[in-house]
Amino acid sequence: MIIGNNPTKLSKLTIIISMNSVQIPLQGHIFNHSTLTALLKDYARPNDKISDMLAKAELLPLKKGLYTLGGKAAWSVSRGLAANHLHGPSYVSREWMLAYYGWMTERVEEVTSMCLERSRHVSTALGRFSYAAIPARYYATGLTFVQEGDVAFMAATPEKALCDVLVATPRLRIQSVSAMQDYLLENLRLEESDLHSLDAARLHTCAQSGYKTAMLAHLCQLVEALQHD
Repeated sequence: MIIGNNPTKLSKLTIIISMNSVQIPLQGHIFNHSTLTALLKDYARPNDKISDMLAKAELLPLKKGLYTLGGKAAWSVSRGLAANHLHGPSYVSREWMLAYYGWMTERVEEVTSMCLERSRHVSTALGRFSYAAIPARYYATGLTFVQEGDVAFMAATPEKALCDVLVATPRLRIQSVSAMQDYLLENLRLEESDLHSLDAARLHTCAQSGYKTAMLAHLCQLVEALQHD
């Protein structure tokens, strides 16, 4: 950080040096306004400096009071971590996590999450994020932390991500094991080998949470049948 008697009159070169010193602790991270003002404490008016950095796209705003570094640095930001911060409590799940685990044959652009508050969609410079609301009794099952570099984000296990796809799909009614198999293999285009790899105990925990129990029970029955063939 540059220290001077009159920081509002720093040269362009000095500002670049100052930005480089800020990038070291913040590269690939998401940070709030108070963290940023603390790092810029040697400026007489930190908020003016923040406004200048925003105008120059050196900072990327994600929502009010939440930022990441702009430019090439933005490409290193975990979109899963961004999803956790943009709306919550929430965890990344559904199609985006199934793609993350290598289950989806098509590219998934929108980061999909589950949340306790109301459902919503958020558009940022990092992309689109969607959130589907679920009851607290179901929310707490099947969660894990996914490490990306030196950050980690909260996400669904493969079992929970698949359950979340089912419970979050509007007007989806699956009333038999065979119908569940058809939906997973034909509509979602999953591989039967992926279903073999699921942990049946984790699926049962989701199904026993009291949310859309009948449909998730069909999923449990299908996976157990496939694994015992």
